[in-house]
Amino acid sequence: MEAATNPALASLKDIQPPDVVASWPIAYGYWLTLTLLIMTIIAIFYRVKRQRRYSAPKRIVIAALKDLDPNHEAFSSQVNTLIKRAAMSYLPREQVAGLEGQDWYRWMDSQVKRPNSQLQQLLDKRYQREGLASGDALTLKSLAHQWLKEALPIKSNQVKSPQSSTEVSKC
Repeated sequence: MEAATNPALASLKDIQPPDVVASWPIAYGYWLTLTLLIMTIIAIFYRVKRQRRYSAPKRIVIAALKDLDPNHEAFSSQVNTLIKRAAMSYLPREQVAGLEGQDWYRWMDSQVKRPNSQLQQLLDKRYQREGLASGDALTLKSLAHQWLKEALPIKSNQVKSPQSSTEVSKC
């Protein structure tokens, strides 16, 4: 026997599933998050690039110090020149180039937290006839390396003028 068909059911159509939900366009919150992420990555990139450019003279001078021959007769003079060249990379020439003797050593001491008088004594030997012994040259090289790593890059608000301290003490 055949099943009786209901005329009301015959007029109904099959159930239709809804259309597939597309993944695009994504919600505004995702766009905002993506934009902030890209902007953060770009800002970090430019900051790292600027920092590398700012510390480039320090890397160059330290590499030049490593290349110096400690057995050279003018080694202490070369080290002094490298330190002064490094300082002039960060400060105006007029502020550093004219410093000599005790003013230069006071300025060097003001750039580091713990000054080392042995560095000054070894740099003073550039004016002496006998110069540096081989052990002194290696010590000078390591002390200069330590000073360069600690003092550089010189920040403009960190700079203390050695003349100002002597002028104040005279008053």
